Amino acid sequence: MESSTQYQLLYLRLKKEILADVYPIGSILPSENDLCAAASLSRSTVRQALSQLEKEGYITKQKGKGSIVKSKSRSLNLLSFQGFSAMVDRTKISTLSVQVPSYFAWPEDFPFELSELEKAAACIHFARVRALEGRPVMYEQTFVPNLNLPQFVRRFKLNQSFFEFLAKEYQLEISGMEQEIWAVAAPNFVAQHLQVELDSPVLKINRKYHSNRSHLNLYSILYCNTEKYALGNSSGVLNQSI
Repeated sequence: MESSTQYQLLYLRLKKEILADVYPIGSILPSENDLCAAASLSRSTVRQALSQLEKEGYITKQKGKGSIVKSKSRSLNLLSFQGFSAMVDRTKISTLSVQVPSYFAWPEDFPFELSELEKAAACIHFARVRALEGRPVMYEQTFVPNLNLPQFVRRFKLNQSFFEFLAKEYQLEISGMEQEIWAVAAPNFVAQHLQVELDSPVLKINRKYHSNRSHLNLYSILYCNTEKYALGNSSGVLNQSI
């Protein structure tokens, strides 16, 4: 039985090849049959990967021709719950450490309601700036309840994909999220990290991620500079208010 991540791996590989001009605009991707055979995947898995590419504007499907490369999207797809590393060409991502993973008390002004279990456990906190093509686009603070995640502080490195790390080390997978989005004036610390003028308009996104452990939610507060990149969307968004 194929893992639910198999279509994501195919989707990411095809997207990377489109961005690298292995498949330039106007070219046709390998057929579904060829993709199935090359990676030993089911047709439904291949179609799911192609459907994701189509939703994000990379390809268009034409009857009798197949999947035609349509564009190299400049959308960050930050509204997706799959994570920044999964939605952007990784060869163009760089990460600046702001706060390495450390044990913290929950902030008094934390924007989400916590369970008694989460409150009692305190949290693991880290912060980083994600840059695309050398341009800072996202300042991210992450809060993880300190619940059954041994050695997290020592093992997790800020240049890793957070979600891939959780899946590999703890078999913890993200099943969905809630998020609230506002346009705000960049406070001083955000302006410095994103290299924008003080009070410049940025997007603030508060997120609560649901996982395959019913008692364990993950939380992020993001500030995004979308001056050069559009804010994309995908079917991963379960709940949002703007």
